[in-house]
Amino acid sequence: MGELVILHKQLGDTVLLEPVLRKIAHFTGERVHLLCPPQWRPIIELMPHTQFATGKRRWMPDRLRALDSGGRTTRAAAFTFCREKVLLVPEPGWVTRTHRAVYSQIDAVAPGGRDMARWLWDAVGTDIGPKYEPPVLERPPEDWTREGLCPAEPFVLLHPVTTSLTKACDPAQWAALLRVAHDLGLKRILVSGGMEAWHYEHCARIASATKELGVTIEDVSGMTVLPEFLHLLSRARLVLCVDGAASHLARALNVPSLTLHAVGSVPEEVNPRHVHLAAGATNAAKVLHELFTVSDTILDTPSTGPLPTSLREGITGSLRAAAR
Repeated sequence: MGELVILHKQLGDTVLLEPVLRKIAHFTGERVHLLCPPQWRPIIELMPHTQFATGKRRWMPDRLRALDSGGRTTRAAAFTFCREKVLLVPEPGWVTRTHRAVYSQIDAVAPGGRDMARWLWDAVGTDIGPKYEPPVLERPPEDWTREGLCPAEPFVLLHPVTTSLTKACDPAQWAALLRVAHDLGLKRILVSGGMEAWHYEHCARIASATKELGVTIEDVSGMTVLPEFLHLLSRARLVLCVDGAASHLARALNVPSLTLHAVGSVPEEVNPRHVHLAAGATNAAKVLHELFTVSDTILDTPSTGPLPTSLREGITGSLRAAAR
């Protein structure tokens, strides 16, 4: 019945799961069945090597891999009929009696400074096969939006929120960057966010600060369901965001992005289309101008036609056809 992977975490973590799912599909020769929060199903639809786990594939797989040690994942693993159940944890101290009772194998692999995507890739399977590449998603289809939501002209999308308030950045800095984007020719500016109270307040403060600089933005925070948000982000000329799902999505969809980090270390991104800076960085405006200039000289991932080789690698033609 193939391989079942279970992960119950945030949207951004589900995006970072894509490379290892691609790797598993390469070794098994068939699509991976993923059990995750059902609201993330649109993300799975953008992974041609993966499908949401249902039916016999959910309850009677040949092999089960749990990629988080949380209670929801452990309960799902316990009620799955499968002899080979493997749990991956970042350190032995996370393992409990319940885990030992449920799983036939527990692998403790320290991340060692690697991001989640690279850690999972290195920890699962062998070194034989396709080389590691960052997450890649297919372009969301046109029918994932509604009339009047996605502008026809080039626009910048600001997504300044995530699940953690500690990652929020100063509205004044966002306003200054939006002024720069406006001066670069991106007159249409949208700001999006979730439905938490602080999301609405934060986006409103940014809109007010931006207006003081003579730039008007459209606030669509809390007004998009996930497919609409994915479509909107994928059509943006430029994405500004904090460290979180929007940053991972922009990278996976190959949309030029600038990510500000209010907490934690700033990753060293080598891709010139995706820049990471510490919040409050004095060179942010200069970097944004360079990003806009450089990304103009690099072709976007085609919206139609075959997938990039990195995504096709290890996926058979029959699997690709079955995903359509």
